[in-house]
Parts: sequence; C-alpha cells; structure tokens
Amino acid sequence: MNYYTLAGTTPDVLEKIAEAEKNGDFSAHLDPIDYSDSLPVDAAFPYIPDAKLKIRYWWRNFYFLNMFTWSLNRFVFHTNVRGKNRLHGIKGAVVTCNHINKFDGLVMRYALRGHRLKIMTADFNNRKGFLGDMMRASGILPFSPARETLSSFSNAVAYYLKHNTKVLFFPEGSEWWCYEKPRPFMDGAFHYAAANGVPVVPAFITFTKTGKFDRSSGIEKRRFTVHFLEPIYPDPALSKRENIRILKEKNVQACMKKYAEWYT
Repeated sequence: MNYYTLAGTTPDVLEKIAEAEKNGDFSAHLDPIDYSDSLPVDAAFPYIPDAKLKIRYWWRNFYFLNMFTWSLNRFVFHTNVRGKNRLHGIKGAVVTCNHINKFDGLVMRYALRGHRLKIMTADFNNRKGFLGDMMRASGILPFSPARETLSSFSNAVAYYLKHNTKVLFFPEGSEWWCYEKPRPFMDGAFHYAAANGVPVVPAFITFTKTGKFDRSSGIEKRRFTVHFLEPIYPDPALSKRENIRILKEKNVQACMKKYAEWYT
C-alpha cells in the first residue's frame, strides 16, 4: 500500500465538510469508522510499554517511521515550523493542534523533533496490521471512555507529563481535511493540563495553496505551516473547573488570532 495517499482526500469528503459546516456539526467524523479494522483498547493496552516493547518500537522507528515522517513533511506537506522557540524551557506540557489531516500527528512529530511526544487518538485508531504497528510505535495513546481503560489512559498521561514529555491532543475531536478555521474545542486536553499543573502549548496549522493538483482527485495541494503560539499556564489559585474554562478560552482566542493574521 502507498501510505502517502492517505495524506490526500476526495471531493466527496470536501462536500461532507461543507455540509457539516452548514449544519454546525463541527465535531462530525466524516470518514466511515470501521472498528472491524481496529484492535480493542482495553486495560491491557501498553500505554507505558515495558523494556521489550520499547526496543520493538525503537526498531520500527529506525527502519521505517523516522524516514517516512521526514519524507512526508519534506516532500508532501513541505512543512514549515514557526515559533518553536516558545517551547524553550518547557518540559511536560499538553500540546493542542487543529485536526486537519490523517497524518497531522506525524506533522507535529516532525515539528516537535527534539522533544519527547505522545499522541492522544480515538480508540478506532488502534489499527490492525502494519499501519497499527507503526502508529503504536509513533506513541499513540488511544482514548476509550470505558471505565477500566480511562483510568489507565489518565495515569499514562500523568506519567508522561511528569517525565518531561509533550502530550498532543486534537481538541476539535475529528479530522477535517485542510479546514482553515478553528473549530469548537472539547474540554479533554485542558482537563489534563489543569489536573497535572502543566502548561498548554497551542499549535495551529495553516495552509498555502500550491497551484499543483492531485492527479486522481483534482484537489489542489497545500503546504503546511505549524505555528507554535504562546504557552498558557494554569493558575494554582483557581479551581480545576475554572482553569479548564480559561485555558480553553485562551487557546481558542490564540488560534482565532493566528487564523485572522494568516488568511486576511
């Protein structure tokens, strides 16, 4: 399989985006979700891998994933990174990003090279086969609302934040291909930042049209720019609920400001 093709989309998906936007359904999943192609996410999922599994993940990164991530960002997305200096001195942190491509986790992995990274995903992204093996090696933390799994997920997030790792969340909740505007955010990312007393580092991906078109779909290709915005810190004098609200509001405002700067 040519995995690079997953970076693109089709006209029918763009039509679904337009329809969902018209209906105000901004968290809608527009691609069919097929759990038959996914492994179950339960309490046994290795959120914190043991030494043997870490070695296996290292080999998968060394022999495939590192080069795939590099070539994807250099030759498909032509990814540019701005504002990375804003991460200087920040250890554990929640990173948020607009969810605009199936590979935006690898875009952020490229943008955050030099930093440890884990990526929160939906449970159906715990895929079977080679693709799933690579996703787990990339550091996904699949989220399941089941009680026995939620505890393991939350403990893992706390563990990684304590051990100087960035944990990436997509608070829009669903992937809309190259959708330019910020969409409404869910609370999850900000809950974990407030609960663990770590900053939120907002990232916002913008697009530049290239004038080049995909041969199969006829859709114009985009270049990506990852903008790291000013970190937002929880206030220890406030309740967790208040911190969640304020962190989310400030994150939305920062993304809206960057959107307006870039596209107007």
